[in-house]
Amino acid sequence: MRPGKKMRRRGDNGSYWISYSDMMAGMLFTFALILFMSIYQLVDLQQKKTIELQTKEAQLSTQQSLLIDQEALLKDKEALLAATTLALQQQQSELDENRTALTSAQESLSLQQSKIDEQAALLAAQQTEIDKLVGLRSRIIEELRDELRGAGLDAVVDKNTGAIAFTGAVLFDFGKNELKEGGKQLLDAFIPVYIRTLMSEENEGYVGEIIIEGHTDTDGSYLTNLGLSQERALAVASYCLGSEMMGLNAEEKLMLQKILTANGRSYADPVYAPDGSVDKEASRRVVFKFRMKDSDMINQMSEILEGKQGD
Repeated sequence: MRPGKKMRRRGDNGSYWISYSDMMAGMLFTFALILFMSIYQLVDLQQKKTIELQTKEAQLSTQQSLLIDQEALLKDKEALLAATTLALQQQQSELDENRTALTSAQESLSLQQSKIDEQAALLAAQQTEIDKLVGLRSRIIEELRDELRGAGLDAVVDKNTGAIAFTGAVLFDFGKNELKEGGKQLLDAFIPVYIRTLMSEENEGYVGEIIIEGHTDTDGSYLTNLGLSQERALAVASYCLGSEMMGLNAEEKLMLQKILTANGRSYADPVYAPDGSVDKEASRRVVFKFRMKDSDMINQMSEILEGKQGD
């Protein structure tokens, strides 16, 4: 045994290994503990992740369900929109048709208004012409009255029609159709004034007819009186156009025969007394009338215009 070296005890070597073993065991325990903790944390993390994933899956499922509902609602809204669009298109089509119909109606109304305006203008022109002709007749009546008065003839001129009546007793004997001398003298004085007034330059274009009417009283039959009234009217007309009438020249007689007519009225238009009885003396008469050209048309137009004004 070398000097200076200590001798190890056999028991010290065993303690060393025991300490090493304990250390390794502790390290192993620590490693196991760390491993366990790691595994535990991993498992816990996995569980958390799983729970989180499940939560997200549930949320996703909920969102998917909500999305499905929203898609269904969207489809319903799209269907409603399509139906609304179709209804709007139909309404637009109806509106276009109504607009077209309205335009057509407006055009038709405008055309009718134009026609109404034309008719109104025509009626106004006709009314003006009627007023003119009516005024002419009134003027001619006034001229007849003045001319006859100026000639000293006591003849009554109807202010509305211009008719002039002479009693039969002045022209004819009772029941006769031959002119008396006094009647001829009356006609000689009356006819030239009457004819020249009606056939003057300013009047001849408007006077269309001169009428001699014979009238009787109501005694006897209608036919007998009709014959007598016609014969008397014809006798007056024949005298006016014949050679005995010296107050008219040949040209005036030619003009007169173109517009002169003679009619018998029998007792169709008697004259009544104030008490309502027939005035037989006044009924026996010869009446001179004149008619304006187109007077029938003028009367009809006047009635139409008066009717329109009445409406």
